Amino acid sequence: MSIVATLSEQKAAGGLSFAARSSDINGTVSDDTVVQKNCSLHIRGNLLANLTIESGAKVVVEGSVQGKIVNKGGRLLVNNKAHASCITTNGPAEAEARGILKIDLTAIVSNWERLAKFSTVECAAGLEGDAYGCGIEPIAGALARNGCKTFFVSDIPEARRVRAASQGDASIYVLGGLYSGPRDAFADVNARPVIYSSIEMAEWDLFASSHGWSGGCALHVDTGKSRRGLSIEEAVAFAPSFRNHGVTLLISRLDNLDKTAKVSNDHQITLFNELRRLYKGVSASMANASAIFVEPKTHCDLIRADAALYGVNPTAGANNPMLPVIELHARIVQIVKLAPGETIADGNGWTAKRSTRLALVSAGYADGYPRCERGYDKKLHAIVGGRPCPIVGQPSMDLLSIDVTEISDPTVVRHGNMVTLIGPETGIDELAVASKSTCCEVLSHLGQRFHRIYHAT
Repeated sequence: MSIVATLSEQKAAGGLSFAARSSDINGTVSDDTVVQKNCSLHIRGNLLANLTIESGAKVVVEGSVQGKIVNKGGRLLVNNKAHASCITTNGPAEAEARGILKIDLTAIVSNWERLAKFSTVECAAGLEGDAYGCGIEPIAGALARNGCKTFFVSDIPEARRVRAASQGDASIYVLGGLYSGPRDAFADVNARPVIYSSIEMAEWDLFASSHGWSGGCALHVDTGKSRRGLSIEEAVAFAPSFRNHGVTLLISRLDNLDKTAKVSNDHQITLFNELRRLYKGVSASMANASAIFVEPKTHCDLIRADAALYGVNPTAGANNPMLPVIELHARIVQIVKLAPGETIADGNGWTAKRSTRLALVSAGYADGYPRCERGYDKKLHAIVGGRPCPIVGQPSMDLLSIDVTEISDPTVVRHGNMVTLIGPETGIDELAVASKSTCCEVLSHLGQRFHRIYHAT
């Protein structure tokens, strides 16, 4: 029996029932909740509903509390990780948008803190690709205010955005290298390029010496096979004069984190450690989020929190230790009825096998909702009125079809109501599997036609 008993379940059972043990919940709690006497509940997300705390009970909420609190002698601790000043919106106005994309800044900061606790070294944040499509400014601001001092971005425009949002002396590394913009721009923004070749290093040296710039750069070394970066031989050749080149960070990464790759991983780690001895005094970084969990020997001086910040599972095949970050809601724009044998436009041959009622919602592949690969034998679901409903056919550019035949309440399925396409019950990992894609790809493809809400939960 769970520690939490929702009020709706209690009423359905004819009265209140209290559970007998403590529990953790990874995610947002949206049901009214009672915590039993002398038990504890740890909510690693938002509490959006009413909460009753019995005598002696303890509740810790890592996000915000929006519902009514009835405390009957227990204890409530709220650890809101993102400042209220982070709460913002962008994109089209809510009334005009095709849907609403909610991004939980508290969850992002909590994920960063969780990754940082796995090591004793500094934890940097990966904001490349516009923070994996989630938007740089609010995220960089929340992370900087909570102690993050080093960021990785794709190019100079992103570096400018991080510099403005962090409002401090954060270290910003540009993963795109020198092609990301004019050499002067690195000095203007106070950003450091990641160097991948001897040609880039020669160009950087020429700029730094002619402009008297001493802001530094990172050196990316390929310790494995066919990965972008300097070869081991090139890195060794640079070592005697690395101070003249202004190298402030030595970077590499493992080719494969699968257990079957232990021999090759150990070889890469050995090579990198030998380079570290040659570059004595320069910080080194080899671990992205996955390596943080899998291979402690890669932690070096700096670990890099990348897609895991945004809720992507860094531990393939295991339970996701990260908090979910995004929720996507879209509007019902039409209700249609199909007789057995009838089809829907753009449904790629989907045919109703019974009398069917469909809700057409305002999101499609132009918004980044993925198309399922043929042969995928499971149905994706949307949450309509708190109930999972199967998505049928394929998304068109602007629309998605949801089978709502089993919902009889007309107030739940009507024009203008919102449905949940991504949330605690339907994560991006499920969409990635269905589309034979990756969580990073699904996340970064979510379009700009949604009204975006950044909230400190």
